[in-house]
Amino acid sequence: MHTLQQNPEQPFALYQGRVVTRGDLWADVYALANQLPNRPYVFNLCENRYLFCVCLLAAATRQQICLLPPSGQISAIQEIMQDYPQAYLASETAPQNADLKWFEVKAPNSKAIVAPNAFDWSRSALIAFTSGSTGKPKPCVHSLQTFKVSADMALSSLALAEKQYVMISTTPPQHMYGLETSIFWPLFSQLILHDGRPFFTEDIRQAIDAAPWPAMLISTPTHLRLLAQSDPVWRNLEGVISATDTLSEKLAQQIQVILGQSPREIYGSTETLSFASREVLRESLWQPYAGSRLVQHENQQTGLVSPHLPQPCILPDNIRIEADGRFAVLGRHQDMLKISGKRASLNQLNHRLKDIDGVTDGFCFVEQAGRGDDRLTAVVVSQLSKQAIRQALQPYLDEVFLPRKIHFVSAIPRNPAGKLTQTQMDKLLAELKLTKSTGIL
Repeated sequence: MHTLQQNPEQPFALYQGRVVTRGDLWADVYALANQLPNRPYVFNLCENRYLFCVCLLAAATRQQICLLPPSGQISAIQEIMQDYPQAYLASETAPQNADLKWFEVKAPNSKAIVAPNAFDWSRSALIAFTSGSTGKPKPCVHSLQTFKVSADMALSSLALAEKQYVMISTTPPQHMYGLETSIFWPLFSQLILHDGRPFFTEDIRQAIDAAPWPAMLISTPTHLRLLAQSDPVWRNLEGVISATDTLSEKLAQQIQVILGQSPREIYGSTETLSFASREVLRESLWQPYAGSRLVQHENQQTGLVSPHLPQPCILPDNIRIEADGRFAVLGRHQDMLKISGKRASLNQLNHRLKDIDGVTDGFCFVEQAGRGDDRLTAVVVSQLSKQAIRQALQPYLDEVFLPRKIHFVSAIPRNPAGKLTQTQMDKLLAELKLTKSTGIL
């Protein structure tokens, strides 16, 4: 089991271009913990990943629970604040247009090297809220012990426990995927935390190229789709990890050609953390981390039993478990379509749509057309014609699942984790004067 008790001189992070040791980290945590307001909850909105980590651990030292909202929008924070009225905000910059108690997290200036702070590992340390892609964000309570055990399982399963890579992530640390891979994985290994969140292709390339150790890119299919269109000159890159949505084999092949790395996917959720992985170009089935296993229930639901979770968890996906424990994800129960006796997953339709050459982004939904004549409709970002899009889909989809209507937009309003939330989808459809059906075909 990996622990926090490591050499204080060991490199831990890159902060503003300089190397921060583990001794520096704990000095910064100790200093900040003595400054935090005396309140039970804190919205950790730090954008700098190192400052986020320091704030998270400082709050844990004070037995304060970090609240991680699905977005940094004030409206989302105010909604959560109704259930946590004693919470305060911690970040580098003051929130705009909000009457909320705010604590400024300043650049650390600690000099002394100290030992790791003492924690109650079993105590609740944070509440992460689901992205809202399937409805209202839901709170998920986790302890430091959960992240500690989960990180050990993931690092061992992905053969990263003894590696010294710089973890460069395009996903915010407030999102579970970013939190796991860019914060807790470095805490329990020799991996190096990178304090930034590069967005544009050249910024990502420069961050990887400038890293003093080999780099690993932590990203999403939405971001990787943009990188796949870049020049094939990527130095100092040792691996690519993807999550938040299924990575198609076609995009994985493009990433291998352009970035020179065969991407790995990890599978999980805000409720479960990651618990399985696969290398898309070598295997279609997911391999659970050692110690994790799936259980099929009589009601067609699938349960997850894993050492990092205090109790078994029911998964929202439709899953087929193989005899050797590996599994296939067939889609979410709530997005399964049935038309003329045939079945398909909205998620699968979305992947086929986004895999079309010339389609930058898009999604399918069931449109309420009146008189019970609901129909499958697509919203896309593309210069292609409607006919060209339908023709590109025909070899892969049954005729009944081809979009009957296609609407073009300039962009899909995805969140920083690459997900389209239910709220943003409803807003976009309202702008297009479209109504989403409340039922499934």
